[in-house]
Amino acid sequence: MGAGIVRWSQLVRTPGTVRLSGHHAALVPAEGAAPGSSDGRPGVRLMVHPVAVAEPVHLIDITSTAVQAMLEGFLRTGVAEGKFLSWRTSGFGTRRRDTVQIKPRLG
Repeated sequence: MGAGIVRWSQLVRTPGTVRLSGHHAALVPAEGAAPGSSDGRPGVRLMVHPVAVAEPVHLIDITSTAVQAMLEGFLRTGVAEGKFLSWRTSGFGTRRRDTVQIKPRLG
């Protein structure tokens, strides 16, 4: 993607944890398209601080409607800000199941 932005679909393949600092709606360009291109999917961009991830992560683009639905209430009310977001996944393709946890502290 560029500019330090990581797609959720790539990030979720390895378990990890980040600290949420903010979010906003974003138009996520198709893979391989230049940032700012007009053909994209609606999504959510999370601003995060890396805690336990393989590579430093600072921006995460999420287009998965299932993950957006899991996070929607927490993000809309601001409850998730400053908390830790951890994830793991199982399965592949249409059988993939993402698990997301929001915790007040690590552990």
